[in-house]
Amino acid sequence: MPRNLDIEQLTIDRSITHSKTIFSSLSAKVILSIMLLVSLFGGAFVIQAAYQPSAQGLTLATNTTQVVDTDNTLTDNVVISSGDVTQANNPLKKATEIIVNSSVLDASGHIVARRIATVSSRVTGKLNKLNIEEGQRVQSDQIIAELDDRQARISYQLAQADLSANRARFHELNIVHQHELKRLERQLILFNKSLISEQFLDDSRFTTEKIAAQLTNKKALIDLSKQKVSLAQYQLEQHKIRAPFDGVVISKNAQVGELISSGSSGGGFIRTGVGTIVDMSSLEIEVEVAESYINRVHANQKTIATLDAYPNWQISSEVIAVIPTADRQKASIKVRVKLHTTDARILPDMGVKVSFLKG
Repeated sequence: MPRNLDIEQLTIDRSITHSKTIFSSLSAKVILSIMLLVSLFGGAFVIQAAYQPSAQGLTLATNTTQVVDTDNTLTDNVVISSGDVTQANNPLKKATEIIVNSSVLDASGHIVARRIATVSSRVTGKLNKLNIEEGQRVQSDQIIAELDDRQARISYQLAQADLSANRARFHELNIVHQHELKRLERQLILFNKSLISEQFLDDSRFTTEKIAAQLTNKKALIDLSKQKVSLAQYQLEQHKIRAPFDGVVISKNAQVGELISSGSSGGGFIRTGVGTIVDMSSLEIEVEVAESYINRVHANQKTIATLDAYPNWQISSEVIAVIPTADRQKASIKVRVKLHTTDARILPDMGVKVSFLKG
């Protein structure tokens, strides 16, 4: 029977369908694998971005060093980057890592001055001269201010006049005494020759001894006058205000024409000081350490101080003393730290961080 080509064209070729199905399944598997790989790489990138710090922070570290104190308790974690070769070779970073590794405690405090004085006068008077300004260096006993001293100067002159008068009286009486002594000698010669009576001799001896007693009184008056002169001179000197020690003026508290007194100001019109002076050689650090960490601090312990104003400047220092008292409210103990450096950048009341080192 002859083949009908038109009917054969209407039949389905099973071989072609099977091959297309196999190709479609393979394509789907490849696409699915590619999508899975893309999702895995995307997840890894998201995780890496989540743990990547900002540009100002530190690089994610692969090694972590733990600092353990003498009591084998964990005190701090130091992150060391092993991927950045340039930072690893930085001397400043190495020094910082060494300090952190050897530190057993970090505390914050302030620069304080052990010698600070608000200079005033012992007497009340009007300010005539003021010879200081903020930031000026002064020497010990330097005159920094002068008060109106006219009344004190007059009192001093009166004391000197009284002393001169007493000396003149003493000199006058001394001449009389010398005369009476010579007269008594002559009376004794005459008495020995029986030319005068004993009563006349006794009267001459009495007069001589009386004048001698008056001379002693005049000497005492002269000494009293000398003391009055010294007191008047001292009161006169009190009208000149002097610096108690070498230092720097940090504040000027009065102006020319104002009243200065050592007592309270009362209504607020009388100044109690002309200025405040700080001895810059007496600067030290005062920190407060919590009671739970005070066992890590002891006298003569080496420390490293870092000023908040100069964070890259590390100052060598050591513990002077641990103040043997605690603050109930703060639950802290004060620690005095001595600075081994004297520098113009170190100023009173500046903030500072102190690292207490091991050993």
